[in-house]
Amino acid sequence: MQIQKIDSAISQFSQRLMSNSKWVRLIDGLVDNIEQIRKIQFKKIQNDKIGELFLDENTIYEHDYWHSGFKGNNSFGEWLEFREIEYLIFPKIIDSKNVIQNLEEIQLIIEKIGHFSIELNEDNLKLICYKE
Repeated sequence: MQIQKIDSAISQFSQRLMSNSKWVRLIDGLVDNIEQIRKIQFKKIQNDKIGELFLDENTIYEHDYWHSGFKGNNSFGEWLEFREIEYLIFPKIIDSKNVIQNLEEIQLIIEKIGHFSIELNEDNLKLICYKE
């Protein structure tokens, strides 16, 4: 049932911009540079809820994330397949105390990892996984 919902939601998009191997390279690169990355949010393709990914320097491939998704390292506390993520959001302001993260620096980190579809504005950096 869950697989059918995911497949149905994916069918609404004309272009898929991420593969599982690209996801693994991205997560590896983000973990390697985690001291510059303070907060990562995501939107699932099945709904409009925004969740948060929990990555840190101890995040390990084949323990916290696999070739196809995360093992609960998110605010929803459930398995999250990469193909369910419509986009990642790196917000400039990360908490109620107005602590910020450097979006231009995060963009440079991501561009060193590979070619990704990125939208940058004054409030956030968005890494697009699907296009309509």
